[in-house]
Amino acid sequence: MDEKHWYVIHTKPRNEKKVYEQVLVKEIEAFLPTIETIRIWSDRKKKIEVPLFSGYVFVHGNETERKLAISDNRGALRYIMYQKHPAKIANSEIQNIKISLQVPQKVRIEDSFISEGDMVEITDGIMRGLTGYVNQIRGNYRLMVNVIEMNMSFSIELSANEVKLLKKL
Repeated sequence: MDEKHWYVIHTKPRNEKKVYEQVLVKEIEAFLPTIETIRIWSDRKKKIEVPLFSGYVFVHGNETERKLAISDNRGALRYIMYQKHPAKIANSEIQNIKISLQVPQKVRIEDSFISEGDMVEITDGIMRGLTGYVNQIRGNYRLMVNVIEMNMSFSIELSANEVKLLKKL
């Protein structure tokens, strides 16, 4: 029997759980790391479980299982490739992810797409709807945003889940 490796399936947006469940139905080992986060809407806040890596599901199998996992799997796009071959993830990397999820309050989804100079809109709190430029990123995903509408040059500290990206620098 072929040696088993961890592979990564790239999924359609918000299809991670569907792809994961379809792989499990085929009796192939899969891993979908998730964390709880708070989502904020205009009228409420709710704790929901979201994938740690949006758009990705890990599959553990030999070459035959790897092919079977993605065949007829609605929501699965392709395997992540490295040098024209499906990328293999080390067992130790998967174990590190599993270990880190044992302390879920310390795991955060990093909005690394927001960087200094980007224009953002505040999506929560009394300043909701105001826009500004990120002039500093501090530590654990804290942002300093200059508020344009107030025509003043003061800053407000916000977490990444309180802003949305409007324009990249």
